[in-house]
Amino acid sequence: MRNKTRVVHIGNKLMGGDNPILIQTMANVKTSRVDDILKMDKHLRELGNDLLRLSVLDKEDALAFKELSSRTDTPLIADIHFNYEYAIMAMENGAKKIRINPGNIGGFDNLRKIIDVAKFYKVPIRIGVNSGSLGQSFDHRHDSLESYLKPLDDSIKVFEAEGFHDLVLSLKSSDPNMCYAAYKEADRRYIYPLHLGVTETGGGYVGALRTAVALVPLLKEGIGNTIRISLTEDPSHEVIACKQLLKAMGLRKNVPVLISCPTCGRTQVNLIEVYNKVAKHLENIDKDIKVAVMGCPVNGPGEAKDADIGLAGAKDAFMIFKKGKPVKVMPEEEAIKYLFDAIDKF
Repeated sequence: MRNKTRVVHIGNKLMGGDNPILIQTMANVKTSRVDDILKMDKHLRELGNDLLRLSVLDKEDALAFKELSSRTDTPLIADIHFNYEYAIMAMENGAKKIRINPGNIGGFDNLRKIIDVAKFYKVPIRIGVNSGSLGQSFDHRHDSLESYLKPLDDSIKVFEAEGFHDLVLSLKSSDPNMCYAAYKEADRRYIYPLHLGVTETGGGYVGALRTAVALVPLLKEGIGNTIRISLTEDPSHEVIACKQLLKAMGLRKNVPVLISCPTCGRTQVNLIEVYNKVAKHLENIDKDIKVAVMGCPVNGPGEAKDADIGLAGAKDAFMIFKKGKPVKVMPEEEAIKYLFDAIDKF
């Protein structure tokens, strides 16, 4: 049973309470490049993204939310640093949520101005506190968890004193163990939805694994309402990683699972190339299907007997099998086409 928090409305999405965990990523182009953002958003939404965060570096970025919000249903989040006026402008132009770091917004007076506008437009605010924003004196290796949480405590008190409760909290660090401890304490201490993530993790499997160290135990304990797996990659990789993590943990259903064996001396086909083709085809598939790509027919069908459909490499060909039972043997290109047709019709 997941822990219940307050529920906040972010455009057409609900976060918190018993609602499903939302996936989010961040655009890697300037927000004022409207057409580029919309093209990216469409692709990310097809992959399974729920929320898209956009940088606000200047007035043009803040004003761009007006056109962007009129041309997409994806709730757009304005990421604000240093200039509280950009936060106000973004909300006035259609941002469905803003993310601020109270430590760099120019003091509590500016924070109160943001709160007044957020109340008027009913825009939730994510308070983002991370180890990089706590000053040069903070050292996660030695400083206490309480010193990490204090800026968040101080900020929440200001919001609550102003009667504002549509909050989402995040406590990111580049140290996965610090993240785990901070979020676990935040879950105990606060009633607000939590955005889970580990920051500055790197790229590829390294970044995904570093993130998983913190997120897997938190999600197992029912902690977290939205996630981002931050990678030094195209944002699409983040969405796919989030989707697969939630699927593996039983927290999202209509996500295909692709299993594959490591190569060995028995492999007589280009398994890695075929695996990548199948993985690409599955990216936009919204089905609860298990697909296998195995290196040889010796163990392939048996080891992957729970797969709905799969391929097992033979010499210059592939055996197609369903639920562990052989169907036919076909040349590579024909086998891949057969597999894709079966997936599409599943």
